[in-house]
Amino acid sequence: MTAERWKTALRRVTDVLRHDRKTALLLLGAEALLIVLLFTGGKQTAEKAPEPQADPVSAQALEQELCNLLGSIEGVGAVRVMLRTASSGETVYAANTDGTAEKRDAQTNRKEKNSVVIIKNTQGESGLVVREDYPAVTGAAVVCEGGGDPVVCERVVRTISALFDLKSNHISVMPM
Repeated sequence: MTAERWKTALRRVTDVLRHDRKTALLLLGAEALLIVLLFTGGKQTAEKAPEPQADPVSAQALEQELCNLLGSIEGVGAVRVMLRTASSGETVYAANTDGTAEKRDAQTNRKEKNSVVIIKNTQGESGLVVREDYPAVTGAAVVCEGGGDPVVCERVVRTISALFDLKSNHISVMPM
């Protein structure tokens, strides 16, 4: 290919990427995956998931963070919080999927084999964490010094509602 053809092709690709965000994001994701594979060697997998570590996003940790946040709101004062959760937090690990499809009489049988991506670091080996989900909060009870003031109660309810996507009838604020 001549230099002029390369320039023309490069201009076309940049024009497409400027106008098509989905394609640009897809290419960016593919580049990130390629970089991860290059650094991990692409072959370091295990047949079973690693032992779960201490849950960094537990309900108790959320309660403590919420106490610190609410305590900084004007008029709240000393505060205690209890959260009701529907589930505990979850850690999702990256997995390599080897899938094969067999077609028989207009039906597709799919067989998949999953293995967790393992990375090595100074502490040893661990699974590659894709995301850590917080526990699903379904209700909150707050006891604070300023709980008798309607303005303070409204501030607390709005803060908790925004953080956990809760309706105000699932949040209780009481004076200490």
